Amino acid sequence: MPSPSVFITTEQVEPEHRNDFWREVTRPAFETRAVDDQRTLQLEGSLIAHAVGALIIGPTSFNAQRNTRERRLIVAGGLDQCMVQLFLQGQVQGDCDGTAYRAGPGDICIRDLARPFDSTVSLGATITLVLPRERIARRLGGHIPHGYVLLARDPLTRLLADFLTSLSELAPELDDADALALEDAAVDLVATVVLRKTPAVVEAPVVGRVLRPRILAFIDQHLFEPALSPKLLLERFQVSRAHLYRMFEADGGVVSVIRGRRLDAALRELSQHNPAGRSITALSHDLGFSSSSQFSRAFRARFDCTPTDVLDGRRPPWIMAADGADLRGHFAQHARAGDR
Repeated sequence: MPSPSVFITTEQVEPEHRNDFWREVTRPAFETRAVDDQRTLQLEGSLIAHAVGALIIGPTSFNAQRNTRERRLIVAGGLDQCMVQLFLQGQVQGDCDGTAYRAGPGDICIRDLARPFDSTVSLGATITLVLPRERIARRLGGHIPHGYVLLARDPLTRLLADFLTSLSELAPELDDADALALEDAAVDLVATVVLRKTPAVVEAPVVGRVLRPRILAFIDQHLFEPALSPKLLLERFQVSRAHLYRMFEADGGVVSVIRGRRLDAALRELSQHNPAGRSITALSHDLGFSSSSQFSRAFRARFDCTPTDVLDGRRPPWIMAADGADLRGHFAQHARAGDR
């Protein structure tokens, strides 16, 4: 049986509430505000979300807006997905974690929702595909191009654009078996086009593509163990130091990955009112920091607030009250709110 689609538009909402409504709708993916902070400019937008297996696809429209995804939202929002957007109208330009990009009609822009970006869109429309980051990362050897643009003039871009358009149109009619088959086809086609247009992605040895997800899973399972270190990873996975560094070179090295994931875990625990009952000093020790002051400095550098701020309930607005990982459920909730 086909999954029901979700439709959201700011036209369902009273004009004085549209800005807040659209910000809430888009917040799992990014913070939305008027271009150049023109507070008098009203935000407008609409989206249709079709579920195709684990994918979400559908058309979106918007007026001129600025979309920002900061690291603190990445941690708080819970999304571990990749966004592929075919621009039908309008343009986007911005910065993806240090990489400048620009896309216009017919171009396809790929962004990794596990990394920051800051973009400005003009009045326009897209077909947006959201797919599990793990699935596409596995096909791309652990590396997802962030802010990468497939140009409209390229035949492979046109092939992918036609597929996205057709999948968006046919999604409401797909039964479960068709949806699962097309979910695999969508991931494979996106990966194939990216690999053809960015051959450097495949240069990593096959062992690296296999080991990277396993090493990340191991790190996440042992964040609170003091022994977690590059030395432990070298012993556990029997790889050379040089190879371990190459696998995580784009992330600033494996030490940076371990520290970042430990800080993210600290934010999650503290924002849940520290259910484990650990003090900040104990938490910093359990996460491998030499002192609570070192931990606090690193925490502030990453999240622009202190551990005490979060623990005491002075939660910054970007820490979402609900888990944003279920995008389709989030959209369904706001579709019902807009209908009231």
